[in-house]
Amino acid sequence: MPKSLFTFFLFLLFLAVQTTVLQRCATPTAPTGGPPDTIGPRLVLEESTPNFQTNFRPEEIVLTFDEWVNIDSKQPILISPPLELGEDNQPQLRRRSLVINLEGMELRDSVTYVVNIDAAIKDLNEGNPTENLRFVFATGPVLDSASVSGTLASDYSGEPLENATFTLFSNLADTAVTTENPTYFAQTDEDGRFTVYNVRPGVYRAVALQRNPSATNYFFDLKGYAQPQAAGFVDSLITVTDGSNRVGTIRISPILRPVRVNAVDTSINGAVRLTMNQKAELVDVGYAGVYERRNEIDTLVLFYRNPEADTLFIGRNGVSSDTVVLDGQAVTGTRPFRVRTGPASRVFTGRGVQILFDRPLQLLDTSRVVLLRDTFPEPVAFRYVIDSADAGVLTLESGYQVDFRYAVTLLPGALTDWNGNTNQDTIRQRFIADNPENYGTLTLTIQNLIPSENYILRLLKKDEIMVATFRYIEARFEYQAIYSGLTPGEYTAELLYDSNKNRRYDSGDFLFGLQPEEVRRFDIEPLRANWEVEKTIVVDFDDPNSPEVEEN
Repeated sequence: MPKSLFTFFLFLLFLAVQTTVLQRCATPTAPTGGPPDTIGPRLVLEESTPNFQTNFRPEEIVLTFDEWVNIDSKQPILISPPLELGEDNQPQLRRRSLVINLEGMELRDSVTYVVNIDAAIKDLNEGNPTENLRFVFATGPVLDSASVSGTLASDYSGEPLENATFTLFSNLADTAVTTENPTYFAQTDEDGRFTVYNVRPGVYRAVALQRNPSATNYFFDLKGYAQPQAAGFVDSLITVTDGSNRVGTIRISPILRPVRVNAVDTSINGAVRLTMNQKAELVDVGYAGVYERRNEIDTLVLFYRNPEADTLFIGRNGVSSDTVVLDGQAVTGTRPFRVRTGPASRVFTGRGVQILFDRPLQLLDTSRVVLLRDTFPEPVAFRYVIDSADAGVLTLESGYQVDFRYAVTLLPGALTDWNGNTNQDTIRQRFIADNPENYGTLTLTIQNLIPSENYILRLLKKDEIMVATFRYIEARFEYQAIYSGLTPGEYTAELLYDSNKNRRYDSGDFLFGLQPEEVRRFDIEPLRANWEVEKTIVVDFDDPNSPEVEEN
């Protein structure tokens, strides 16, 4: 054989050996070159456990795909009704197959099970997920086909909740929702939407949960360490019929702890400071006398008319869980008057100039108050108003002139609080009367109110509540609020239904069976400087999500 031909055959033999070695050692890797893969893994039906079987009690479910896959740990595979899977029963990969081991699992009789895989399986190369992949089987002779859908949202903001859980209980006993797993459940998507598939028609109790990440069950576990973070519910039992069933939007409220007072400070005459074990705004106060409250994060400050002796009942939803005894006559301490909020450097003076003090005021001695304009020596005449809703707000009204500087001086003894204490130090505030043309006016008219209900109306700007816009509405068919001196920008009107008449928003309480108070928000045309916006809102009680709105 010629030497050149012999060399050529040796080269071919070398290539064959190398190719065989590489094939034996190869592992699944992403291919190089070519257009990107955008299609998720697809089932190879002839190699997978048949879907939609009846009278089926599988010990193992095998789903084989047309390519190598991974399990996305952030997208759990969920089985409804829930099964308590041990370590040996967790979904695993076997080459191109997803294997779910159900050996030893106690399956319910005549129930349709749904294995929700959805986007938990992704191809190895491009990470494309499967879409809406479900494995369904029935332990009885019929595959149930009804569905229940809706939305889960945060109680106050109305923002949709992702990865929250909607549950259906066929056991209608009151204790079932706190002691056993539901019959069906589903998780919400990023828009807060859920759908429970393959439900048997019947009557159910519906509960929504924002589960603790450490929880292994799907009910409100009162005794477990991983209690849910928030919960909501449908008021009445729901009847599921064949086909699609909607339950609308369920608002979920945080789980509130029992109220406790951690510390009490009664060293100031006519005031008590209570340090709570939670946000002060969540706490109810029962007191027979006249008082004002201020919420300072976890501290509840109460100002009261001096009693000989009285008791505060601290709790929530009409249930007292702690008490504090007041004995104002024995207290002689006081503290300097403080300004919580004074006028800005430039201020709209059309409604007067407000100064917010750290306590309720009883009167102002005008002979001890001096209001000066610029360098003019003569004091400017004024009148004062103490706010009836918040006695700590003092308003000074006068004929303020645009662009002039003003200085107000409160001499010692000018202020007297509810319990006869007076300011011992001089208090000074300075401001410039701004041009009214730099501000806008908003007129809101609310129609079709229920006179037997109470409401809270307020404005939000960039999602922040503007405290000064608070209006309380009682016994009205129609209400009009005029807001002048608003800075230009975008505002939202917020109407809260004060069902318990405590002048603040109350979230729901799952354990007490209380729904969160209703909140409706209405967008308003952007407000410009030296401009007036008029808006009429006709509240539609038949459709709380779509109120009829008219704008002028």
